[in-house]
Amino acid sequence: MQMQPHTPVIRSALIAALDTPTHSLRRGPGGYIAIGQPIKKSGPVPYQAFTRRAIQFLEREGLAEFDVPKFPSVVTLTEAGVAAARELKASMATRTVKP
Repeated sequence: MQMQPHTPVIRSALIAALDTPTHSLRRGPGGYIAIGQPIKKSGPVPYQAFTRRAIQFLEREGLAEFDVPKFPSVVTLTEAGVAAARELKASMATRTVKP
């Protein structure tokens, strides 16, 4: 599958969702975050948050789908999204670091 280039935020969102057990991002403080446990209600959030705009881009591209379209609380990667995220992760692993 040939993946078109995405912005760093979109690539980060794909990788973050792929690294969760359910391949999903939950709405939390500051945006959608990748966590496997319930959202912490107080204190600092040690996760990267992705804006609704970034998540809507994933949905428009067919890489993710919302649990409830009007008021989503969870966005889950589709099969195409999982494949794109795995391809992205594999390409990142095979890159060589140039001094």
